[in-house]
Amino acid sequence: MMKALLIHTDGYTIDVVGQYDSVEEASRNLYLEYEKMCSQEIYPEWQQQSHCDYEDAILYLNGEEVHVWQVVTA
Repeated sequence: MMKALLIHTDGYTIDVVGQYDSVEEASRNLYLEYEKMCSQEIYPEWQQQSHCDYEDAILYLNGEEVHVWQVVTA
């Protein structure tokens, strides 16, 4: 049975946010993690550069702090 992992990095560390039974479940959690970080103050010019797709996301908070997520299957 294939598992899906949600991986996150802030450029300094890499961590597994969670292990899921499907890519769909991992993608839902990817969106939730992205939205949770979006609740922080984000400079408007960096918000335009950020995106959240089905299996990956990148969030620029202020030009220096960047968060990246990716769903991978294992």
